[in-house]
Amino acid sequence: MPFDLQSAQVVVAVTISVLTILGTMFGWFGKAWHWASSFFKPKPLVGVIDVPSKTMILIPVAHQNSLWWHMGAMGDQPAMQIVGDLNVTNISKYGIFVMGAKLRKPKAVGHAMVRAHDSNIYSSKNIIPQGGVSDLRFDFFVQPPVCEISQSFKADVAIIDQFGNEHWLKGLEFPYL
Repeated sequence: MPFDLQSAQVVVAVTISVLTILGTMFGWFGKAWHWASSFFKPKPLVGVIDVPSKTMILIPVAHQNSLWWHMGAMGDQPAMQIVGDLNVTNISKYGIFVMGAKLRKPKAVGHAMVRAHDSNIYSSKNIIPQGGVSDLRFDFFVQPPVCEISQSFKADVAIIDQFGNEHWLKGLEFPYL
């Protein structure tokens, strides 16, 4: 039985019809599968920000006495006062508040304050705007003292932002003043 033009046209028409039907079915099936599987995917939270893990870069200020410690007192007991000045750059897409400071060893929690952009007033309520650079001062009181007067004190210090991120500076050296 010879294969003629009319048979070829019928084969092509049937093939196109079958492919069209299959495409429609699988297209519908694909959409139905996508819809059904969407019930099992976690939904993005509406109105909640994505919490960044790194919000700032910290660099010790490049001048003498930017890091220091001195013997002080808490009540009638001796205590080390540890102070540092840093430059801080906000690298996040949010305004950043500095919430505090942390000393690794000995363990201590301290204060951190940012200089206002329009004055020399330091406060924990000043914001570092997106892409902004500012000055930061931190301090700790450590009791009992862990250094003798005139010795340098070395420590790791973290500055904590409002997201709870700890930005560590390691091996800072605090000379005695």
